[in-house]
Amino acid sequence: MKIVQSFWSKPSYKKKNASPHDRNNGGWNDKKYNYFSWTLSCLQFRKFYDQVELVTDEIGYDILINKLKLPYTKVDVSLDTLNDYHERLWALGKIYAFSIQDEPFLHADGDVFVFKKLDKSFDDSQILVQNVEFGFQSYTDFYNEMKGYFTYIPEEMKHYFNTFNRIDGVNNGIVGGNDIPFFKRYTQKAFEFINKNVDHLSKIDVGFFNIIYEQALLHSIANKENSDIRYYLENVNRQFDGICDVLGSSKERSYLHALGVFKSDDMRSQQVEDLVRKEYPEYYNNIIDLLKTYQI
Repeated sequence: MKIVQSFWSKPSYKKKNASPHDRNNGGWNDKKYNYFSWTLSCLQFRKFYDQVELVTDEIGYDILINKLKLPYTKVDVSLDTLNDYHERLWALGKIYAFSIQDEPFLHADGDVFVFKKLDKSFDDSQILVQNVEFGFQSYTDFYNEMKGYFTYIPEEMKHYFNTFNRIDGVNNGIVGGNDIPFFKRYTQKAFEFINKNVDHLSKIDVGFFNIIYEQALLHSIANKENSDIRYYLENVNRQFDGICDVLGSSKERSYLHALGVFKSDDMRSQQVEDLVRKEYPEYYNNIIDLLKTYQI
């Protein structure tokens, strides 16, 4: 199965965060860690996979390919088609990347790091995600707030709420599978969800809305269709313990994800930098030189 990553530059280079759920600098406290993260993620996947593809825009191509020189096996430069969308819709680049896949794939965020090939037992998964997120009250609270402003909510999400009296989701640190028609339906509904509510985005926390149309919507559709969905990680608690224990990671854990909350931890940021310095010194020195000369 091929690996796909996506980088839509617009949300990462806006002037400031308006919400803790935004992704300025990819969510890292300093832009340099965003570059170290992308470098470590790409190079670790290239260690174990023959196909590691990138979907990006012109700015992303200039940074990740021309400047960071990351060795993606194929690059699709089409995310500039999203540039009329709100700058805080950071998950939209991922949704678009899913939508253009026509063969089995696994999308990985630029803050996911692997230290061996993912377990082969998951290769035949129809739908594979990182983990399920049950009982997160923030999902339900946001859904109830959103209902008061939005003119359109997908039927699958309303059905899930009416059935369980809550909203749940999945974590899409990695997401993909063999059921390409599912991903076509899901991404079409995600774009419809956004397009029909463009005039109401100013009334909500757009940063958190990404989690709803990306993670809760996928879960709701899979539930409504009784789809075969599998979870790469089981028994992940609400604090995501162990998901990003970067120090000693290659010995203790084969899969890491520096999801939102961990990016504000300076120690983990520095550990990512240290891993790049140790494992990929040429790439590390290149990034340092680019930063010193204000090229990135």
